[in-house]
Amino acid sequence: MRQLSQEQIQQYWRDGYLSFPDVLTTDEIEQAKTALSELVQRVANSTEVDKRGSFWIMPGTEFGVQFEPGYSPQDASDGDVELKVRKLMWYCDQHPHLSYLSAHHPRICGVIESLLGAGPLMFQDMALIKPPFIGSEKPWHQDDAYFSVVPLDAVCGVWIALDEATVENGCMHVLPGGHKVGPRKHFHGRDCEIVEDRLNPALAVPVELPPGGAMFFHGLLPHQTPPNSSSARRRALQFHYRAATSQIVPKEQYDSIFIEADGTPASCAAARL
Repeated sequence: MRQLSQEQIQQYWRDGYLSFPDVLTTDEIEQAKTALSELVQRVANSTEVDKRGSFWIMPGTEFGVQFEPGYSPQDASDGDVELKVRKLMWYCDQHPHLSYLSAHHPRICGVIESLLGAGPLMFQDMALIKPPFIGSEKPWHQDDAYFSVVPLDAVCGVWIALDEATVENGCMHVLPGGHKVGPRKHFHGRDCEIVEDRLNPALAVPVELPPGGAMFFHGLLPHQTPPNSSSARRRALQFHYRAATSQIVPKEQYDSIFIEADGTPASCAAARL
């Protein structure tokens, strides 16, 4: 189990993130890629899938696959369905290897426990995909804006590269120390994203990672991934954890907590009002 040093813990709270090049082994990476392929094919080949726009959801589950904008799920028989996938959600209970990575992997769990304390709770799992050339941008946002977990410091995400993650194919970009500002107002544009004048993208730092590398980041850290302009696919797993002492509160209550310094409601839920 990888326990962090005091210096690394201080760096996390100072910068809002830590990155490591070697969290998963080569075999674990390949198993994860195979698992994602199996899950996409399971959805694509199902005759009972619930089609909700760009999302295909397996009946009786929360597990689903989202396709890139402009891709019609009816085209799934074209043979390259995996190269049109944008996101998988709620998949950990659908495959044992992915469940192991999120709940039992010693390096992942060791880092999370060092940051959040004993018994952290995994409460969201996604796979974030950028297909060659068409992988779309994820605008600037704070993950806490999507949740309703208190206190706000109690959330940590881990973003795990399964392919080499570069600037060209859409690696993570962050604003170091940006979590210290607190919540920033979000609105619904291309996605739920931070209002443009609330940040300076010129201060962004790209976090390039080799396959198996991972970034652990604070729930308030502003981050973004650009579109994939390359011929290389970029696949990543993402898990979110909350401290065992944290709580999930009603959205109405959260909207009185996730606010800017002047009291402006800032969450994604508040942005819909």
